[in-house]
Amino acid sequence: MGFIEAKVGLADKETHENLFKTWYEPLCKYAYSILKDEFEAEDAVQKVFFRLWDDRHHTNITTSVKSYLYMAVHNTSLNRVKQLKVQQMHNQQIALEGQTDHNEVYEGIVEKELNSKIMLAIADLPPRCREVFELSRFEMMSYKEISQQLDISPNTVENQIAKALKLLRENLRDFISVIVLYYLIKMIGLW
Repeated sequence: MGFIEAKVGLADKETHENLFKTWYEPLCKYAYSILKDEFEAEDAVQKVFFRLWDDRHHTNITTSVKSYLYMAVHNTSLNRVKQLKVQQMHNQQIALEGQTDHNEVYEGIVEKELNSKIMLAIADLPPRCREVFELSRFEMMSYKEISQQLDISPNTVENQIAKALKLLRENLRDFISVIVLYYLIKMIGLW
């Protein structure tokens, strides 16, 4: 079908159907060679024929109908390849953000759990030991300031802190090993 025949026949439903029946399968094969996906290939060819029908009164084919159809399928397929690449990049970005969000949520849970365990372990310390430890760690007081406030020797303050740390390590031993393992795995990039 030459240029004049195509121009006259594009507005005719029967001619359009004949073009579809004649070229659909070969065009799908061509689109598949670009898209490597049967569904996407069929979709690209169908879009070309829909566009051809919708624009039938304005379409001006200056080459053979065959060349026009192959070029239209070629361009539609390449545009779809670009769209799929953009979608893939967006999906990867969303997945990375989701992973980051998941890690942040998990870290928040771990941190809350750790703080809860530490506070419970501190609450289990003997009263004087707990008091000295809290003044040192939470009030940021020096051993000398603690000894003056509690009217005990600096040596007693040092012993009470050492005792508190030992008891805390024992009470938190299992939990701390899990936390250390988690952060080691995260540091080397396995998580």
